[in-house]
Amino acid sequence: ATVVNLHGSYAQVVCLSCGHTISRAALAEKLEALNPGFLQRAEAVGGLAVAPDADAVVTDTTRFRYLDCPSCGGMLKPDIVYFGENVPKDLVAQGYSLVDDAGALLVAGSSLTVFSGYRFVRHAASLRIPIAIVNRGPTRGDDLATVKVDGGCSELLTLLADELAPLALR
Repeated sequence: ATVVNLHGSYAQVVCLSCGHTISRAALAEKLEALNPGFLQRAEAVGGLAVAPDADAVVTDTTRFRYLDCPSCGGMLKPDIVYFGENVPKDLVAQGYSLVDDAGALLVAGSSLTVFSGYRFVRHAASLRIPIAIVNRGPTRGDDLATVKVDGGCSELLTLLADELAPLALR
């Protein structure tokens, strides 16, 4: 199955100026080399905490050395779409194309509150493509769903995979 990382991935870092991408792991190694002992010092003084959005909150950054884009010197950021940013148009087009060719649409673990995902449910419904939604609690797409399962994705999708596995061997 084709996966479109509609909101990006923390696995990559992108330049805000030229669009060059690099591995986040490679960037982390370079930052550690530029700032030896920084993490240990921050932890030792209690200057490192994890925020609700999983970002690290670091209080002592005065000596921290940053890296710029190796291609153009621009600013780097995780290759994700932050709240308030737009999903890149090419990813939206790719999503629509995949829905056009789909026999069904599965929404797993999303309330569909933001339009970036909900648009594909609306598109599938307009094409009369069956829609299955698996989520704890209500979603914005419940009225368009052919099937709605109120439950956890991990449990349900594991059960479904176990049931479908014998069919894949045929």
